[in-house]
Amino acid sequence: MTDALLFLHVLSAAALVTGLVAFTAIAYGASVELSALRVYVTLWHIGLVGVFLLGIALAIDIDGYDIWDAWVLIAIALWLTVGAFGERLPGAYKDAGGPGATLPAAVVRSHWIAVVIVLLMLADMIVKPWA
Repeated sequence: MTDALLFLHVLSAAALVTGLVAFTAIAYGASVELSALRVYVTLWHIGLVGVFLLGIALAIDIDGYDIWDAWVLIAIALWLTVGAFGERLPGAYKDAGGPGATLPAAVVRSHWIAVVIVLLMLADMIVKPWA
C-alpha cells in the first residue's frame, strides 16, 4: 500500500510541476491557447489535491512519521501558501485575453513566489527537517 501511495504522491507532484512549468512559460511571454491553459490549470489542481491528500495518507501509513511532525506541518503550510499564489498567473492571463496578453508585473512576481514555494516544498520532502 505504501508503494502505491508514494507512486501516486510523486505522480501528483509531477502534475503540479508540469502546471507550474507551463505557467512559467507564460510568465516569460509564451503565447498559449486558452484550451491548453485549461489543461495546465487542471494539472495544477490535480497536483495540489493529490500532493496534499496522498501526503497525509503517507504520513499516516508510514511507521515513524506522523502528521504532527515538523516537516509535515511545514509542507502543509507551504501547500496552503502556494495555493494562494499559484492561481494568480493563469487567471490574469485569461482575463487579459489569452494568447499574446501582457501580464502585470505583480502577477509575474507572485508566480515566481509560487515557484520558490514549490522548490521549498520539494526541499522539505527531501531533507525532512526535524524528522
